[in-house]
Amino acid sequence: MSSAARPTRLAFDAEAAVEHLAAVDPVLGALMQRAGPYRPSTNAAPDVFHSLMRAIVYQQLSGKAAGTIHARVLAALNAGDAPGAAAIQAADDATLRGAGLSANKLAGLRALAAAQLAGELPDESRIDEYDDAELIERYSAIRGIGRWTVEMLLMFHLGRPDVMPIHDLGVRKGYAVTYGLDALPKPKALEAAAEAWRPYRSVASWYMWRALEAEGAAPQPQ
Repeated sequence: MSSAARPTRLAFDAEAAVEHLAAVDPVLGALMQRAGPYRPSTNAAPDVFHSLMRAIVYQQLSGKAAGTIHARVLAALNAGDAPGAAAIQAADDATLRGAGLSANKLAGLRALAAAQLAGELPDESRIDEYDDAELIERYSAIRGIGRWTVEMLLMFHLGRPDVMPIHDLGVRKGYAVTYGLDALPKPKALEAAAEAWRPYRSVASWYMWRALEAEGAAPQPQ
């Protein structure tokens, strides 16, 4: 599994989304014009399972440190770049802890693998048949995988058009910058305001991150 960024394969027409958003929200339209085309990218993963595996490993770590541990975990599993659930379950705790996993992350990987082996996760061969809400509910029920992680999966791995990560601090800060607010919007207030962006809230959210970067903030999800 390469860690190099690649363009996200979108499940919608990005140009049509930008045109729609500019028409319904001129302030957002001006931001989009300044920031350039909608071009999200993700770290390549062969499937949803391994994208979630990577997300668990990367939690609360810098990109470089997380990438090192992720590579060590793959090497410890000795099953290639996409080891699968069986390899995770077969590995002993000492091997995975020795690769750099914390106890919580090890438990998260075990829970993800167990759910996959038990047939409790959505069928990836039919992933397009599941709506966003169902995927959020199913995946975030797994230990170590929260709602935000699934929202990022939907936006960047699956290229879904209408995801609204209302609890993301960067999106909230970017909204405050873009619309000249003195304080960060509360998640529920942001959710209400973002109704105008349907059915392309993923696109608008991505531009909120770009707005924050334009203010000199740390790099945000790409």
